[in-house]
Parts: sequence; C-alpha cells; structure tokens
Amino acid sequence: MSTWTYSKAGIDLTKHRSMHKRVLDAIEILNKELGYYVEGLGGFATSINLNNQKLVLHVDGVGTKTIVLHRLGKIRVAGWDCVAMNVNDVVCGGAKPIALVDYIAMPTADEGIFNEVIEGIIEASRYAGVAILGGETAILPDLMNGYDVVCTVLAVKEVEFASRIDISDTIVGVSSWGLHANGYSLVRKILDSSGISYNSIVDGLNLGEELSKQTAIYSNLVMELIKRRLIKSVANITGGAFFKVKRIVSKDIDIVLNMPRPPKIFEIIMKLGSVDVEEMYRVFNMGIGMILAVDNDKVEDVKEVVEKYGYTFYILGKAVTGAGRVILNTPYGVTIHL
Repeated sequence: MSTWTYSKAGIDLTKHRSMHKRVLDAIEILNKELGYYVEGLGGFATSINLNNQKLVLHVDGVGTKTIVLHRLGKIRVAGWDCVAMNVNDVVCGGAKPIALVDYIAMPTADEGIFNEVIEGIIEASRYAGVAILGGETAILPDLMNGYDVVCTVLAVKEVEFASRIDISDTIVGVSSWGLHANGYSLVRKILDSSGISYNSIVDGLNLGEELSKQTAIYSNLVMELIKRRLIKSVANITGGAFFKVKRIVSKDIDIVLNMPRPPKIFEIIMKLGSVDVEEMYRVFNMGIGMILAVDNDKVEDVKEVVEKYGYTFYILGKAVTGAGRVILNTPYGVTIHL
C-alpha cells in the first residue's frame, strides 16, 4: 500500500514555512520604514501600537475542510470553524478577540449555503463574545468550484502577557474536538484513493461525524487563564501541528512531551493511508488542541479551569535545558524531534 504524506497530497510544509519567512522579512522592513511599532511578527498574535493600545489583526480560513463539509451537508460548521481558527490564535498572544469580518467565496449565488455559513459564524461569534462588523460575499463563476470561508478578527491586548517558558515549567495539553480544520487535504486523498465514502463506518467509527466536528473554541478558556495569571505561554495546535509549539520555545530550552494515545479517528487515518507516525504529528493535532506552559505550583488551578470548560486536561511533560527543540515521545515507540 502506498504511504501517504502531506506533500504527496499537495501540501509542502517546508515550502510553506519558507514562503512565510520571505514575506516576514519584507514586512519587517516595510513596517520600520513607515515608523510603525509591530510586536510578535510571525507569531500567533502580531500587534501594532496605536495610541498606547496594542491592536491585533488576524486572518485565517477553513480551507479544504469545506469540501468535506459540503459533501456531508454540514457546511454550517465552516462558519463556526472560521471564527474558531482566528480567536484561538490571537489569545495565544494574550489578545482578547472583539470583532470580525468574514469573506465567503462561492461559484454561484447559493442562498442555502450562504445562510448556513452565516448561521455558523453567528453561533461561534456569540460563543466567543465577538461582534460581527460585516463581510464580503464573492460570487466567482469559473474561478471557484467549491467554497472558501475566511474571517479576519480584531483583538485587543488588555493585559500584559510576556509568553515565556522557564526551565522546569510543566507543559499541559488541552484536548481537541477532533481534526479541527487542518490536514483535510491529506484526509481527502487517503479516503478518495481508498474508495471510502466520507459517510462510511470504519472500525466502528462514523467518519462523517468525525470529519464534520467543529473546531473547539478555546478563547474564553485561555483568556481566563491569562487574566488570572495561571499560565505563562500558549500554543495553538493548528496547521503544522506540533511544529507550532516551537513559536513559544526559546533557544536554550527544549520541551519534552509524552503524548497520550490519540482519539481513534487519527489512528484510522494513519492506518488507511499508511502514514508514518512522524508525519501524523507534523500534520494533525492528535487529540491535543492547545499546549500551555505552567508554573508547577499552579498546575492544579489550571486543571480546574480547563475541566470547567469541558476539556480533558493532560500533563504532558517539562521544559528542560536544551536548544529550542520540541521532543515528542509518542505512544507508538517513536520519538520525534522538531
């Protein structure tokens, strides 16, 4: 059986990061030329200082998950996910999301699809406490043959959050709701090449239910932890999966994580696509949606808050003296160095 990778499915993460680095260098030069003070460029929540107020703008979309959601008749989830993907990132920088605008691109003016997506956006915005200021609906025949759902979120840094990790800090994981909105290009290729329907039952699991699960919204949880000074740093496990943790690791520290066994959907994907263990942890969240760095004497307080919001709390490991690496000890006997 062929071994599937993200690159084989059309997503080259190495090139993706290289593209980001080139544009970040150019943006940094531009901002300095214009005299703007920009903080956290390339991180989860880049801010600009305006009249002594740090403002954050962030944009993200649902990606090819919309293809799966449309086939399953669950396109409303794309609206929810559009909000979730943005608010989960900005809170990692200590920024409270306050407003958003949306962009929906469609091949035809399908009112049913549009209404479903908007209802999902409104539902998620209500949950996250984010106002909707407007948006753009683009009808693009010939250019689009699917649906693209994107949101841009405005957030404000209300409290100072240094986002640091110290040696001996406890590293905590917060459970995900499933795949969230990442890795769907690989999932689709695996299922399509295997001739498996998105509604199939595999090993007793309903794929349709798993693939259409909403992305967990962590913003309220994380902002409570930050305002109560219970956590020191946060990483959202989205595109690039656990490589995102490197954003919060300094050059003289390693994070060593002992990963729990992931939910069954991830093992089914790995089995069906003959995907290497290392590739799985470079693409998917593997059941962990957020990584938190916590002082040892505050671990129990963090656990209480995480469970209050309905998530599973994991003690994954420690921060140790190192060289800026993220080391994953997987339940499959494979150790991954990122």
